[in-house]
Amino acid sequence: MATASIFLASCGSKADSGQAAVADEALTVDNVLDNAEKYVGDTIVVEGECSHLCKHGGRKAFLVSAKDDRMLRAEAAGAFGAFEKDAIHKVLRVKGVLVEDRIDEAAVKKMEADYAKLEEVHGENVEVGCESEINTFAARMKDYRNKIAERQAKEGKAYLSFYHIDAESYEIVKSEKK
Repeated sequence: MATASIFLASCGSKADSGQAAVADEALTVDNVLDNAEKYVGDTIVVEGECSHLCKHGGRKAFLVSAKDDRMLRAEAAGAFGAFEKDAIHKVLRVKGVLVEDRIDEAAVKKMEADYAKLEEVHGENVEVGCESEINTFAARMKDYRNKIAERQAKEGKAYLSFYHIDAESYEIVKSEKK
C-alpha cells in the first residue's frame, strides 16, 4: 500500500530547482485543510510559511497554518526535484494537485511489517519520518489506531485522511517578518 511509503521512505535526492512563477489565486493553508475533501484531485495554489524542509534533500516542504499547529506537506513532483534551502521560514506559493492519503488498520499493519523488516536490517531505533513527528514508531502506530477508532465512532469512517500537495512549482513570496 502506498500510504506506508509516506512514513517509511526517505525523501529522495536533490535535483533541478522548481522555482517558477505561480500566478493563480492562492488559498491559505487553513482554506485547504478546512475544505480538503472539496479540493482533492484538483490543481490548486496554496500560500503559507515554510516551517522546514525534509532533511533528505528538500523533497518535502511543510507549510504551517496561520491559526493553529496544523501543517500541509508539499512534495516535489514533476520537473523540479527539490525545494531550495532558502525557502525555510519564508512564505511560499506552491502550485500542485491536492492528494488524500488514507490510513486504515491494514495500512498500520503494513507499516508495522515494513518497520520490522527495517529493524532486521538496520537494528533498533530505525529513523523514519521527520523530526516534527511523534517520537517513536510504536507511539505513532498507537496514535493512529486511537484516532481511527475515534473517527469510526464519530463519523463511521474507519480511516484517517491526511492531505498533501504534489507540487508542480513554487515561488518564494516574501520573508517571514522578524
